[in-house]
Amino acid sequence: MKRKINQCAFLFFLFACAGITFGFAFTDKPLPTEQKQKVVFLQGETFTKEEEMIPEVVLHFQTPEEVRGLYWTAYTAGTERAKELMDYMKDTGLNAVVIDVKMDDGEIAFTPHNEALSAYAMTRPAIENVDTLLEQLFEAGIYRIARIPVMRDRAFAFVHPEVVLRTGDGGLWYDNIGSVWVDPSASEVADYAIALAREAYARGFDEVQFDYVRFASDGSISTIYYPVYDGSEEKYEVMYHFFERVGGTMKAEGIPVSFDTFGITCWSGDDFNIGQRLIDVFPFANFISPMVYPSHFPDGFEGYGNPALYPYEIVKRSMEECVKFSSGVYKGSIEELQPIFRPWIQDFDIGAVYTSELIEAEIQGARDAGSSGWILWNARNVYEPANYQ
Repeated sequence: MKRKINQCAFLFFLFACAGITFGFAFTDKPLPTEQKQKVVFLQGETFTKEEEMIPEVVLHFQTPEEVRGLYWTAYTAGTERAKELMDYMKDTGLNAVVIDVKMDDGEIAFTPHNEALSAYAMTRPAIENVDTLLEQLFEAGIYRIARIPVMRDRAFAFVHPEVVLRTGDGGLWYDNIGSVWVDPSASEVADYAIALAREAYARGFDEVQFDYVRFASDGSISTIYYPVYDGSEEKYEVMYHFFERVGGTMKAEGIPVSFDTFGITCWSGDDFNIGQRLIDVFPFANFISPMVYPSHFPDGFEGYGNPALYPYEIVKRSMEECVKFSSGVYKGSIEELQPIFRPWIQDFDIGAVYTSELIEAEIQGARDAGSSGWILWNARNVYEPANYQ
């Protein structure tokens, strides 16, 4: 029988997630309109993306057998710090990077070619020359993942006030950290996510990763007025349709797609009033990345007094629970299901000082659970040296 996590544990998890996230528009030159742009896959497939563009060949890596990744903010990616981290990654055997292509307020961090996206872009892009950056990463042999937060998006809400969450008096609804959210039921939200993902892939990212794929939390939820969601469906049904639309489109177009989920989703089939369940993500993702940061589990969880001090056990058991949930619903052997899960793990000092020993224990936990890799999160992009191989 599946374990059911109590509401208290989930609220602790939500609070912890909000804490680490805040460790902390468009104007580039348009391409001349002459010829067609082509996107070329390393396995030989070619297709035309735009009718009138200069010739441009974009190469994509196939997904590494084991992703060993770091998270970069857009500001890191747009400065000399990117070169420092690139060198560090090459020296230590890291082979993947997850880069924000949207800022905390939802603005697109680079200048898109698709003019329809321009209303949501930064006036002065954090990543001034995304094409050069992606070329440098390709030359360094680094797999490039575009991180796209979805439902928390002030920039999109500003352009589409008809889909923003509000309070009963018509004012904007804000979560506990002052962020604005959009209605997951609105078709415009999925359309925008797809358009930005296509743009990122066409520019050279090898995979798109969607975050904040859930209903709003961390605030006065009872005061939310949803402009589209009418309660006729359960929240997890709404999110199922979102995953089906967005993930299904990406997979149909051959764009590798992953979704981030709360780590607690590994342990319970409850959607905790945010609409996020593993079984609804699974059919429409190439990879799922639960955020199984040990520090984000409450003291005493599964008998671990301070889970942050048990990185191997928390990561390994969480990944094993993910597979159990999936195998109970979808066909496939354990060995076939394991690689779909690729966790986010912690490299930050919450719950414990995270030394190389604790980080390496997390990595080993992911490997022993059969995961297809792991990604380290540090909001400031300051990483503790460790043995990643």
